[in-house]
Amino acid sequence: MKRASIFILALSFSMVTLQTPPVQAQDKRAALLEGRCSGCHPTSLTESKQKTPKQWQATVSRMINKGARLTDEEKKVLVDYLSETYKP
Repeated sequence: MKRASIFILALSFSMVTLQTPPVQAQDKRAALLEGRCSGCHPTSLTESKQKTPKQWQATVSRMINKGARLTDEEKKVLVDYLSETYKP
């Protein structure tokens, strides 16, 4: 009986962990921020700001002009993420 209970518990646990969704888009967007921006300044600097989408667009464009490497698609994703996460 004890062995069966342990088996059922282990099986239940493995089924729950297998159903865990893949990495969320939010995590990928946060990783983009970390990967592209933290080379020049800590992400805490970005996280301390509250800007409108237009202001984030200007900030990201300014950072690209200073040497940040982002594709057009990454820029859009990053601006969207910043606008949604760090808004006034």
